[in-house]
Amino acid sequence: MASIQKLKQVKNTVYKVLIRRKGARTVSKTFKSKKLALQFANRIESNREQLLAYGRTSVNKMTFSELAENYLQNSYSGKDPDAQRMKLNFWSKHIGKIYISEITTLDISKVLNALPIRLTNATINRYRAAASTVFSYACHHYELLRNPVKNIPSKPEDNNRVRYLSNDERKRLFHACRYSQWSKLYLLVLTAVTTGARKGELLRLRWSDIDFERHTAYVLITKNGQPKVLPLTLSVINEMTIFKLNKNSIIFNSEIKPDKAFCFNKHWKKALETAEIENFRFHDLRHTTASYLAQSGASLLEIAEVLGHKQISVTQRYSHLCIDHKFKLINNVMSDIK
Repeated sequence: MASIQKLKQVKNTVYKVLIRRKGARTVSKTFKSKKLALQFANRIESNREQLLAYGRTSVNKMTFSELAENYLQNSYSGKDPDAQRMKLNFWSKHIGKIYISEITTLDISKVLNALPIRLTNATINRYRAAASTVFSYACHHYELLRNPVKNIPSKPEDNNRVRYLSNDERKRLFHACRYSQWSKLYLLVLTAVTTGARKGELLRLRWSDIDFERHTAYVLITKNGQPKVLPLTLSVINEMTIFKLNKNSIIFNSEIKPDKAFCFNKHWKKALETAEIENFRFHDLRHTTASYLAQSGASLLEIAEVLGHKQISVTQRYSHLCIDHKFKLINNVMSDIK
């Protein structure tokens, strides 16, 4: 049975909720108003799972931020810890100070709705998955009884979206990047278009990964877990030589934190606006690479090799461009045959 105590302090009055249950620890929590105290008491007493959870000290005393850090330090073994930490930092910003036993499905929904509208469904699903993994970790290691994320369905993903730069758009974008306030934006975009590498792969590149004699870049960490070598065009090599080389530093480094990648989002958006390019993401530079290859006669297997796709089914989205090339080829070569 819950009881509420009115406690007068030096500057204000607070209300302390006490919920005693035979065979379990006493639940105790303090609120600034009696209304909040009553709401908490009613919610906990009407929910057996939460009442049991509050009886577990390890759950009752751990906030989401503490749990997320514990998970990152002791359990996470993915390929991109920086990206995972970034997502969990977003969650911690919104629910980091709340005890994990108190976080509800409604809380999770509100945070997901706070994500920027520009994000794709696939990206939103990655944020959802990051939080879900942390709660699953709590269920296995700290006896949390329920994962509040599981009741929220994933958003439908359109994995077949192909948006690429036309030749005119590419020229306008390159021109805008050359005159960006960030001096390396043109180099980054040029390298992305000519290699098909992912943004994360490019931002992790160090000068020591570049072989200037062979015109290659070595990528140690990739999405599919396999290291790869990127062939670099002469234009990329020439652009790289403009900058001061420091073998131990990241190529696209932050000036404030040299061992961290520069956050170029503001400069990227400005370049898109200047070039008058709409509905285009940085990841679409990768689609641009594949589309140019397809239109130039490359096979799906060759495109898959360049992009690092393990399954040819992922590369099928570019098949219509290969067909267009074959159609033009056949008509150019065979049009006179009657």
